[in-house]
Amino acid sequence: MRLIVLRSRKARGISSAKSDYLQKLDTRYANRVIGNLKGEDRFCTVCYPECILCRRPYGRRLGKHIAAVVNFPAVLPYLLEKPSDYLPRGLPPHEVIIAIQIQEQVLLEILKECRSWGTRGVIVPLEGPRWVSPATMKEAHRICEENRVEISFPKPFCSFHPPPGSLLSQFRAEFHIGSPEVELTVGDGRITRAHVHVSSPCGATYYVARWLVGRVLEPELRFEVISKRLHSYPCTASMEWDDEIGDTVLHLAGRIHNQILEPFEESLAEEDQGLIITPMGMMLPRPIPVQENLKNIENATQAILRKLEGRKWIWLHELRSSQEASPAAINSALIILRREGQIEMASGKVTKASKQ
Repeated sequence: MRLIVLRSRKARGISSAKSDYLQKLDTRYANRVIGNLKGEDRFCTVCYPECILCRRPYGRRLGKHIAAVVNFPAVLPYLLEKPSDYLPRGLPPHEVIIAIQIQEQVLLEILKECRSWGTRGVIVPLEGPRWVSPATMKEAHRICEENRVEISFPKPFCSFHPPPGSLLSQFRAEFHIGSPEVELTVGDGRITRAHVHVSSPCGATYYVARWLVGRVLEPELRFEVISKRLHSYPCTASMEWDDEIGDTVLHLAGRIHNQILEPFEESLAEEDQGLIITPMGMMLPRPIPVQENLKNIENATQAILRKLEGRKWIWLHELRSSQEASPAAINSALIILRREGQIEMASGKVTKASKQ
């Protein structure tokens, strides 16, 4: 199978200054994808000086399957008078196109013509919330359906997992990029091998897998290895909030890589009692359910009133050191009782409120 990559690329002499009329298109991510596909030994240098050339044993040097890399200007007006002027004049034989942040009008023109070039599938990765608008995606699906061209808009590219039997599914298998698929071998509770069948297109999965080997299978792997390594790679997905997914694209990429551990979810869950992973990948205590928290405050309220029965006052520190309720519940109960006028607090003492 042959592939063509369309990318935006910086060019000399074109202003990149901020303007309400000019759109600055991303160029970093395309370089990552191309570098990963070519499988160059020094494509990734993040492990330096601990590099073990983790990609080399796979022998996945797929540069020979890239029929062409077509460059488009990285700075263009938001509205083009004749977007067709930017179309390439003829392309070598291929089956799939990856279009990485191409100006939207130009992208639609490409989709109208690509069937005549022999294209059978198109992938348009979305590494940021505004890479392609919903209206453009809708029109792109209509054009491709009419022209019998498969199209996918994975957000992010490491979520790419087309339906079985499709051309794009065949592409994922042959090029080993898309939703990460890592086979873990575990012995005596420790990961002894991590074989990458499919990597994220930017290549981060190889890096994550390399650091999983030798680690004890435990919940902290999500933060200590997957989250930390993905951030230090670094993942090039956007940290800008995305309303469609209710999070940042970078955080979604992190959750996608956490699926590497799914086959061992039961054993991880047994050790993970009371812990949750945050969108930033940190392991924190699981919050107390609201109803349970309200019940704890009510119990603390009754405990305070019981201690005041038959007494004029009680020390505040005595209440807070009580074994009947947590300090947090005691503090909340004190605020409620004071607001209701049932107690008074002064000089470190809690007293019953004087009757009016």
